[in-house]
Amino acid sequence: MFGGDPGMNIPSRGKTIKLAIILIDIILINLSFYLAFLIKFDGQIPTANLQPYLFLLPAIGLLCFFCYWLLGLYTNTGKKLLDIVYLIFLANVIISMGTAAMAFFSRGFAFPRSILLGGILSGTLLVGTWRVLLYLFFSSFTKPKKIIIIGKAKELDLVALKFFTVPGEKYEIKGIFQAGELSHAVQALQNADAICFAGNLDERLKAEIISICLEQNKSVYLIPELYEILLHKADFQKVDDVPVFRLESLHLSFVQAFVKRTFDLIFSVIGLTFCAILFPFIALAIYLDSPGPIFYYQERVGQNGKPFKVIKFRTMIPDAEKMTGPVLATENDPRITKVGRFLRATRLDELPQLINVFRGEMSFVGPRPERQYFVEQFNELYPHYQYRLRVKPGITGLAQVLGKYDTDVADKLRYDLLYIRNYSFLLDLQLIFQTIRVVLTPEQARGCSELKPELLRKIKALKRRSKREAAPTKETV
Repeated sequence: MFGGDPGMNIPSRGKTIKLAIILIDIILINLSFYLAFLIKFDGQIPTANLQPYLFLLPAIGLLCFFCYWLLGLYTNTGKKLLDIVYLIFLANVIISMGTAAMAFFSRGFAFPRSILLGGILSGTLLVGTWRVLLYLFFSSFTKPKKIIIIGKAKELDLVALKFFTVPGEKYEIKGIFQAGELSHAVQALQNADAICFAGNLDERLKAEIISICLEQNKSVYLIPELYEILLHKADFQKVDDVPVFRLESLHLSFVQAFVKRTFDLIFSVIGLTFCAILFPFIALAIYLDSPGPIFYYQERVGQNGKPFKVIKFRTMIPDAEKMTGPVLATENDPRITKVGRFLRATRLDELPQLINVFRGEMSFVGPRPERQYFVEQFNELYPHYQYRLRVKPGITGLAQVLGKYDTDVADKLRYDLLYIRNYSFLLDLQLIFQTIRVVLTPEQARGCSELKPELLRKIKALKRRSKREAAPTKETV
């Protein structure tokens, strides 16, 4: 699975460690409910309450694992320390809600509301403390990974910036080289732990450097292009005694499409039913904030290039693009209204798209629908952009969960193609749950922003130092 932010860098082969973490999480969550019962009943838990709890104990453990997994607490991606506790709290809220539902259908009202609230608080305290200590333990033994970056000039700055700012990870950039400075990069690799390919480099060049990395036991970070994405999860077969990889095209099978549509249809009806209560309040806020229509209709490009009208709550002033023409939203965009800024930050402006999902024009999960104007531009810049139109666009998606509003278009495309290649119902479910985290994380709703000047200066200095410290050599790879 892709999503997730565990807040610790567990060794990739530490399956035993991960299993131990899962078991301790489950024990602590069940202990948190037991403590809440003890506090509620002054240390003497009535049998009428204790028996239903013991009966549900395995189910609570399974629910704990499922919620923690859905919110990405068991993957190897780094995260800020505060975000670990936040995700645990969010997961515990969902666990308590699920426990309340199970208790109601199994043994009536054996779980008072105070127990459910106490379970959230004590669970966050117990698991949060345990996970923070675990984070600090792994961090104390994790040295910064020394890395060099080689790639095309126009992409080096952006990739280097990501290594400087990635949360929860430790990187020390030892050199930044353009593709023409290959000999210097190979020499600098001797004092580094890994190399990162920034941009679509020549295949021969990548193969040569990967071979050197294998010889020197170095790691390779490769930003995937279409070829690498297609290779991901390729089927291994053999023709007689010849091993082969079979690559399928980027599309969903009939069964996958049927399951996806069934889920979309059922839950769009449920979602619209619940949103019927919320819609009037949002509409009133928009009406009082600025003159103009409540809803915003705009033509977007759907599956196989078929246009449709997307429905959203209006977040900008009327005729926002009358003078400028089609432009992407930017950070602190003056066209966005006060209420619109809140709706964008909380993703509430997206709720009317449930109607598009019900109609079959969109899905809950998929690539973000774009306007024809931008699709034509992106098709010229990125030859593989057309493949993201093989599936229905979505309200949320891999790019929206793992990226940000101002994530580079090329990286969003990579996420979209990886999503299509790795589609599964469980992945959709995980992305929907992790969208909750994104909705409650305002910085991921920001518009396009500029690179920080101080980091740009640091990157330029690294480039100059890389050229100066690498001894000239006539050898080539």
